[in-house]
Amino acid sequence: MLPVPGDLPVEGAWSYEVDWAGVRLLADVDQGELTLCTADGEDVTARFPEFAGLVDAVADGLLDGEAVMLDGGSPSADALGERLGVEDATRARALARERPAVFMVYDVMRLYGVPLDPRPLEERRAVLSRLDLSRATRIQISPAYDDGSALLAGVVAQRLSGVIAKRRGTPYRSGDSGGDWVRVAPHAPRVGAHAGPPATVPSGASAVPSTTSSRRPRHARRERTPQHDTLF
Repeated sequence: MLPVPGDLPVEGAWSYEVDWAGVRLLADVDQGELTLCTADGEDVTARFPEFAGLVDAVADGLLDGEAVMLDGGSPSADALGERLGVEDATRARALARERPAVFMVYDVMRLYGVPLDPRPLEERRAVLSRLDLSRATRIQISPAYDDGSALLAGVVAQRLSGVIAKRRGTPYRSGDSGGDWVRVAPHAPRVGAHAGPPATVPSGASAVPSTTSSRRPRHARRERTPQHDTLF
């Protein structure tokens, strides 16, 4: 889903996340094989070998997130650009050892044969939170917050790039979000609620405008197995 720029929405039910400084990736794990694609469908799997452990945590799934490169806790566009420009897999592995990226995951559209994109945002996030991603190094779940004003204040204080507001109760759609995802710049926009004390923004949080794939997510080709029922 593509976020639209706007002021911080506070009327209605919303969830808020840091706008991460990275490149949008769809991570598709199918039968234990990982494929990473950018927003425009380019296969960049070989360029991010540090994400290979995702298959140990999710044997079948389609995740949405961003690859983030940090330099002293701040985003490094140069390092990210260098990684994306690597064509040689050996060089990519060397860079991953020297300066590993982090995959910040914030949505799940398919899991163990079950298409989740028609489900509301909060249900997808609940499923995502129950995944044991601790077994996969360099993979993290992007935290979600209830107080958008406080998070925005924290982002402004830490000179980060902004906040993404996501309307609860909405499905995951390819392409334009129709205003259900809003990108808020950190220049103290108008809000409809008092801004409380700054939120504690996750260590290394940063942001860069991101895009999402126009491809329709591929859903699973297998039946759900009983051992995964508790995830849904």
